[in-house]
Amino acid sequence: MPLHHGHHEQAQVALVLFCVGPYRAALEACHVLAMTDHPTTLRTANAQTLLFEGGDHDSPPSRWLTLRDTQTTSDHQHIWQLGVSGDITLQQLPANTLYPLPKLLLSRRFSTALCGLTFDQQQLVLLLDARQLNSSLSQDPAIIQPTTNS
Repeated sequence: MPLHHGHHEQAQVALVLFCVGPYRAALEACHVLAMTDHPTTLRTANAQTLLFEGGDHDSPPSRWLTLRDTQTTSDHQHIWQLGVSGDITLQQLPANTLYPLPKLLLSRRFSTALCGLTFDQQQLVLLLDARQLNSSLSQDPAIIQPTTNS
């Protein structure tokens, strides 16, 4: 994760925070290209479907985060959108408040994208690796939902 810090400041990491089901989650801001109210790319995935076994979700996403496939540079065909819900915020958190998953959780996680945790205003936040979300998409084409423009 890129760290940003001034001469006398503690290292900070820019994160985009959002809801996935009942949980708060975050991605590094450098992986998020844009945010929209409606899907606009050919490939979309609901964050809740990617991160929870069974993919049951109570409500459709309310926002779409545009991400780039990690192996490509700037081709628009290589972007996709992650459907999320709830408030989306951009925050700088101190790097020393980001923790890797404990070994037991690491061995039992459903998604390889879950890589750590932190706290924001005393609330647990799940840290997600955008590159691993991308891997989930490329390994399971059934998760990718083509967007229909009507």
